[in-house]
Amino acid sequence: MNIESLKYFVELSRAGSFYAAAKRLYISQQGLNKAIGAMESELGVKLVERGRRGVRLTNAGEIFLEHAESIQAEYFDMLGDLYAESRFSAPADTRLVFHLTYYPAQISRPFVDDIGAIDLVSIVEEPFAQIVEKAAASDGSELFIVDVYDAERREPFGGDLVFEPLVVSQFGVVWRDGSPLAGYRAIHREQLENFPLAVDSHREMLRLVDVVMEDYPLNNIRLGVAEPRTTLEYANKSNQAASTFDSFGFMLAKGNPSISTDGLNFTPFSTPRSLCHVGLVYAKGAKPNVRARHAVDVLKRYLAETYADYFERYPVE
Repeated sequence: MNIESLKYFVELSRAGSFYAAAKRLYISQQGLNKAIGAMESELGVKLVERGRRGVRLTNAGEIFLEHAESIQAEYFDMLGDLYAESRFSAPADTRLVFHLTYYPAQISRPFVDDIGAIDLVSIVEEPFAQIVEKAAASDGSELFIVDVYDAERREPFGGDLVFEPLVVSQFGVVWRDGSPLAGYRAIHREQLENFPLAVDSHREMLRLVDVVMEDYPLNNIRLGVAEPRTTLEYANKSNQAASTFDSFGFMLAKGNPSISTDGLNFTPFSTPRSLCHVGLVYAKGAKPNVRARHAVDVLKRYLAETYADYFERYPVE
């Protein structure tokens, strides 16, 4: 029995079915069922009752769950102590490397600083296609995080690659109090036909604009700059202008005292195309190693605890 098996059992108890737990764990139902069966055989007791409506823990399973959760917590804390201790930290040239596309790179820097890992990791910004290629050949010692916007860009995650979402964001517009865009729960793209806009002109973000605004080309872009702060400043100058932005990025900006967001508001686009998933991509045969996996778990815990209200509105499926 190993720590991964305990994780499987805990997730199964929370999900209530092999299907839901396997989906959350990014493994097959067959693999999960085999792992649980192996634990039952090793222990010599039945841990779960399998039924058509899901699973139910036996009395032995309830006892096992209590200890499994405790062991998991101790293991997480142990790894945290090991990797936080400076004398055990990797030298600068072998720090844990995060390969990120443009958008994740923009939103991740505050996390690394807040978590206290700035001296333990390196962030490398790279194009989407290059990251996917590297992830497919990785041995699990590095992390690869990308943003996925539509079905076309999900295609590379079939076959031998796994995509594990971390954050869901939604593309929309930021506008100032008094704007004609006020009062809408969602913005229809045709409403922006003649509305002055600022956009992030980075090539990765312009690709997103093309995806989201398909059939609604933006001919009214007044400012294009690869600097999110500047696009917000443009929207803040007048209630007769706006900037394209995303829900998670705007929430981070609202919490940044160095960015003026008083009077600014965000409204998402109504199209499903506007949803963005940011997550980890890795090869099935080379899951992140212990150190890398712990970094992901720390990030997930930080996000869930720090932005609980946001995750209620935009849950990660």
